[in-house]
Amino acid sequence: MSHEEHARSPAVVRVERPTDPVGAITDHDAVSRTHAYPVVRIGAPLFGHAVDLGDGRWQVHALLDHTPQDARNTLAHRLRERLLDTTDPALAAEVTAVAQLLDREKIDEVVVAGQIHRVIRADTFARFGPDGPEPPRPTDPDPRDFTDHDSFCDEEVIADPAAATGVGTAMLKVDLLTAHYPRALVPADVYADSVAAVRSHPHAAVLPARYAAAEHVDGAWQPISHAVATPQEARDELAFTFRHIEPRHRPLTPDQNAAYQQAADHLDRNRIDEITALGRRFRITRVETLLRFSPNGPEGPRPSDHDPDPPPEAAANTS
Repeated sequence: MSHEEHARSPAVVRVERPTDPVGAITDHDAVSRTHAYPVVRIGAPLFGHAVDLGDGRWQVHALLDHTPQDARNTLAHRLRERLLDTTDPALAAEVTAVAQLLDREKIDEVVVAGQIHRVIRADTFARFGPDGPEPPRPTDPDPRDFTDHDSFCDEEVIADPAAATGVGTAMLKVDLLTAHYPRALVPADVYADSVAAVRSHPHAAVLPARYAAAEHVDGAWQPISHAVATPQEARDELAFTFRHIEPRHRPLTPDQNAAYQQAADHLDRNRIDEITALGRRFRITRVETLLRFSPNGPEGPRPSDHDPDPPPEAAANTS
């Protein structure tokens, strides 16, 4: 991660020490991990949409998409779902018109019933230490049934850059606020937009952590799965890879196939965060997500973001 040429952020980070025992332990764990994994590296962005709740608070929805157009399509779909819940003809007509507009044009902000809906962009980060990327923390929620876990994909997650946080999250926010892509590793326009975002969106909210599998290859760690809501979900996805993807990806001898099946079984039985299969080293890693804010709300897509697909109606007209 590069911090060169960045402007001093005017953001104020509010800190509030937890008063309950569980919160205090979680905060202590976060501070300890900050020291154990001091290097922060920026990853690929995620896109979704958010609704303005007023007073600087935004409700985050479906932060899962990999391109801005995917997020626009998701927003149009979610707006159409409202048609099932309303008997108001005027609202139905407004929702239909806005959804049709999103089908035709690359628009990143719409208003429905006086409420702003915005396509948003979030940065992802991973902490690194001498032994590699940060694994899940002992205090991270890790239910066996990850469908019961509230993540930032759910509708109840509110992003408020002015809200007070614990010491650990505040330290993380300070690290991430001025982070941008290294000049040498990305195209010039991506680098320029990354630096500009530090200045134009100097406030931020840290969203709930995500988790992904990574493999150690040629001295470096490479992500091999998308980020999911819980460590157990990431383990399940890695086990699925061992059982079903590897046998299709390359020819395996019976012994090699048995080794991958054994590794998958081991992941099923044990809440482990690192495993070796056929000499390949894998780790479940922790992914941080930062939503940048300006005084006008959360950051939208950048000009340099990869956005190759046209809106669905425009695509249909050119086919």
